[in-house]
Amino acid sequence: MTRYHIKITGQSKEAMADLIRKYKINIFNHGISYSKETGYSIDAMAVLDDIQLLEKNGYIVVILENLDESGKASQKEVGKGNRYTQQPQPQQKQRSLSSPFTPISPSASEISSVALDNAISYLNVEEVEAALSVATSAPYTAITKLISLPESTWEGRQCNAIKIANGNDFERPGVYFLGGVHAREWGSSDILVYFVEQIEKAYLENTDLTLGAKNFSASDIQTIVNTLDIIVFPQANPDGRNYSMTSTDAMWRKNRRIRSPNSSSGDCVGVDINRNYDFVWDFPTCFNPSAPVHTSTDPCDHEVYHGSSAFSEPETRNTKWIFDKFKNIGFFIDIHSHGKDILYSWGDDDDQTTNPNMNFQNPSYNGQRGIIDSSGLPGASAYKEYIPSSDLDVAIELGNTMRDSIKAVRGTSYTVKSADDLYPTSGASDDYAYSRHFKDVINNKIFAYTIEWGTKFQPLYPEMKKIIQEITAALISFCLWICNNPQRISFIGEN
Repeated sequence: MTRYHIKITGQSKEAMADLIRKYKINIFNHGISYSKETGYSIDAMAVLDDIQLLEKNGYIVVILENLDESGKASQKEVGKGNRYTQQPQPQQKQRSLSSPFTPISPSASEISSVALDNAISYLNVEEVEAALSVATSAPYTAITKLISLPESTWEGRQCNAIKIANGNDFERPGVYFLGGVHAREWGSSDILVYFVEQIEKAYLENTDLTLGAKNFSASDIQTIVNTLDIIVFPQANPDGRNYSMTSTDAMWRKNRRIRSPNSSSGDCVGVDINRNYDFVWDFPTCFNPSAPVHTSTDPCDHEVYHGSSAFSEPETRNTKWIFDKFKNIGFFIDIHSHGKDILYSWGDDDDQTTNPNMNFQNPSYNGQRGIIDSSGLPGASAYKEYIPSSDLDVAIELGNTMRDSIKAVRGTSYTVKSADDLYPTSGASDDYAYSRHFKDVINNKIFAYTIEWGTKFQPLYPEMKKIIQEITAALISFCLWICNNPQRISFIGEN
């Protein structure tokens, strides 16, 4: 059946929560908009039967686009071949050094300029991996290292990450950027490749970096690379991303795990990687039965099946391996789309700073989580997730820093908020990252975020390039804040 991108409007937050709890609608954003005239609205995906049922029950539904048709159009904007292995044309050698991705010498880095300087299409799966190879080749070898991750995907692909750092001091703060988790969110991988290439080029050339109207000085870039360990894993789910880019289902979200010989196609394939981490993964036990949890135990759920166990998937185990390997990581961002949101922990319930005993590890609260206080229901505040007030202050301040940097590029407004704004989640990467030090005091405290970029999963590439600049600016400002606030991160490794 044809799927549509729709906007759903209801008169109350309770009605909006019912979209997940009662109607099992696939919601796109973490947050909802509100208007006195129309009520609460949110973007979602649905087939005509869903739309008719919602309209019958009092919702206003506006069809925004035919996702199957737009998906086919988007696939035409995926790169063909591998631009990172093609030799540059003579005229491409004459570009100004001030333009993005232009090489500093006719070397391996020159190939990267062919791929992304003046790019008109999304990087395909092979190009993302090739970009990491180029980024860790001469002339960048003194500040970069290719990290081969231990787990192959279900389709046998090798995943790689990259470390950027001038120095090897274990006491340096570690920053971890993850992308490409949800298959249809193509631009997340492009953002992180762009970030890597801009940072390393500006560092070696000792030049300023300008992104739209936002400028970072040469000194800023030097400080980042000389102070931090930056680990970038741009393509966590290459199987799913490749399927989204090449199959009839551009809106595919999960990985490509096949659970039985009879399920090589259709809905009964795949796990939602961002529901597979070990944070209240067993949501039927942990959450209130009426909580609108956007997660599923159904292996045939097309969107949010959480897997057979926490970390059942090689993709999530690769993500975890990086946390375990680089124990100085204290900051983490998982890059997704869409909604123009910057989300901080927690995502399972509202935050509270006064009762440390009320936390995700306490089984006496099982069956109470996930009823968001803003719903106004009786007993809605029975459970809230504990976060130390100092952590909450830092989380909001860092989120605002990224928000302001995004706006400086071309005026786009993002919203900073806790990740549970409309619906609670379980098994998400950001909550898992932040929860690690609560579970084991040996682990560093990790301030964790999800950025939801843009308003479409696969915007036309001219618009995607602008979004890439915005989110790159946010990531650089994020790094700079860490460098410039050593006194604020002295508590890393403490509870």
